[in-house]
Amino acid sequence: MTLISKSLVMKGNPVTIIANQGIFNENQHLPFGAKGNYEGIDFVYTSGTPFRPGNFFKRNMLKIRGLVNEFLLLRRLKRDKKLDYAILSTNSFSSVFYYSGLSRIFRFKTILNYVEYYSAIKGDGQGIGRQTNNKLFDRYGPRLVNVVFPISEFLISHIKKIAPGKRYLKIPMLADFSENIIGEGIKDQKYFLFCGALSYIEVVKFIVDSFCLLRNKDVFLYLVVNGNKEQKDELERYLDICSQRNKIKIFSNIDQDTLDAYYKNATGLLIPLRPTIQDEARFPHKIGEYLASGNPVVSTNYGEVKHYFTDGENMLIAESYDPKLFAGKMQFILDNNPEAKRIGQNGRNMSLKNFDYRLYGERINDFLAEVNLNYNHKHDVFEKTA
Repeated sequence: MTLISKSLVMKGNPVTIIANQGIFNENQHLPFGAKGNYEGIDFVYTSGTPFRPGNFFKRNMLKIRGLVNEFLLLRRLKRDKKLDYAILSTNSFSSVFYYSGLSRIFRFKTILNYVEYYSAIKGDGQGIGRQTNNKLFDRYGPRLVNVVFPISEFLISHIKKIAPGKRYLKIPMLADFSENIIGEGIKDQKYFLFCGALSYIEVVKFIVDSFCLLRNKDVFLYLVVNGNKEQKDELERYLDICSQRNKIKIFSNIDQDTLDAYYKNATGLLIPLRPTIQDEARFPHKIGEYLASGNPVVSTNYGEVKHYFTDGENMLIAESYDPKLFAGKMQFILDNNPEAKRIGQNGRNMSLKNFDYRLYGERINDFLAEVNLNYNHKHDVFEKTA
């Protein structure tokens, strides 16, 4: 959402990001308050704080305050003619329902930023309530809004099935290719790197298995992962039986500048996609961060990867989700360093033409101008008919 917002601001659109409640722990030190400007984007926490209180009573009082102040802010923005579109970044069906209702009251249009097929998500936290929400979201969420920004071809097909005629603009994963990454990774070490959440523990284990199949013994595996204690303990237990445990290093809670430096100095960057509906539908933002480094990326031939990338040209792609095949692509990088560097640079060059956020402000402007033209035309016809 930050990159979409920055692209719109670059093309002269004032943007305000509104959050009706804080998400940060009270003991965190933040470089901003309840409102301000971040990278050219105005923002406000209508609860009055960016923090999420530990106290149950206080937390719920702030939720109510946030909703009330948000309602008043939207009303004021519309009154001052500063509210045309609301981009909804949420996986809550009740939120989509609520804001689509507000849009009818205040007469603004809604856009759904659609980045996952939530019904396909399995694992912890997917109780009956969450499963019901996900099914409602995928089935009815796109129908309730005026416009959808799907991230993948799978989601486009889904939209056409459940909401024929719904206007959409595909916005793939985006990255910032304008920044120069400075700094170094760990000196004198050759390493493959994976960065992700431990909620994808199956993927992390797959990467570990692939790494252990490499012939080279002078390369390390860096796992930059975050998760709860149970997930971390599960990873440690798995590594305890790994033959290459002394070559695997775990990092958590590192800042973005350090992470970018690790990307820039990696031998290869790993992001296998699984043969699942979930991975078919999503397009991990992490791929864009990897590609921006100019280093070779290793993935699998599923989802959006097969729509944009070619094995051996701009990415190393294992034909299926198999540790042996994935390890083969990693081994290629180790055995063919100049060729691997060429593939990595080709990946960055291709991404500049497809995933640079700076490309999308004008595209969104043109698309919404066309939507407005059609909307106004239909409205005029309706009035004449009436």
